[in-house]
Amino acid sequence: MKLKKTLLIASLLTLPMLSTAADPGFSGLDKGDMETLAEGFGANFVHNSLMGASKMGTLFGFQVGVTGASTTVEEIDKLAKQNTGAGLKSLANVGLVGAVGIPFGIAFEAVIVPKLEADGAEAESTSFAVKYNINDVIPILPVNLALRGVHSTAKFSFDQTVASAVGNVKNETTVSGVQLLLSPMIPLVEPYIGVGLLNSTNKLTTTVSDLFDYGSGSSREESVSGTQILAGVEVNLLLLKLGVEYSNAFDNSRIGAKLTFGF
Repeated sequence: MKLKKTLLIASLLTLPMLSTAADPGFSGLDKGDMETLAEGFGANFVHNSLMGASKMGTLFGFQVGVTGASTTVEEIDKLAKQNTGAGLKSLANVGLVGAVGIPFGIAFEAVIVPKLEADGAEAESTSFAVKYNINDVIPILPVNLALRGVHSTAKFSFDQTVASAVGNVKNETTVSGVQLLLSPMIPLVEPYIGVGLLNSTNKLTTTVSDLFDYGSGSSREESVSGTQILAGVEVNLLLLKLGVEYSNAFDNSRIGAKLTFGF
């Protein structure tokens, strides 16, 4: 089983590096390995709009642009080295981001990576969020305070040849959770911090043999739960928005950036 290619497909949803990846053999994923994949993929694919706690516009607002992030995945790196001899220190994702703000402090956010193909593989991911700024409910607050619910899905698949037989490997990651965001009420620059509770589920399905060393059947699914902490800053330059953010989930760190237009 080509674990290295599997991990690269997940990490390089928009970066054409698959053709340079080595393809060493691999077999025998256990329950702990599956949980490691759920943690690393979950930390990478969790919603990353890089937006703080403030409301979007006075009544209405919107943003559209691009966002990207790189996630350090030490445990996946160890897993790759143990089974392939080649490490994988980080995962990456880049997508189109859009958000719309409406009255009562409500905003809808989305980050989308359309289906992409590289070296016989397919990959796509989407994430959505609903944010509620509660300052209208508690107007005496000296800071912006918001709750945000997030949900992400990422899928990738590729064909694998084993003993002259062609099989298919498919991975699905789902991440859901809630975040509490806080930022000061200052113009132009919005530094923010947040904390969240996340659940990540990873499902791996294959038609090739020797992929798993536990259970029975052609697929395995494992879930993990944990906390997320994040800190970032958004700079508002008229219609141009710039943002950077640090996030840590499931003991995996992610650095992200965005460039959007809106008000």
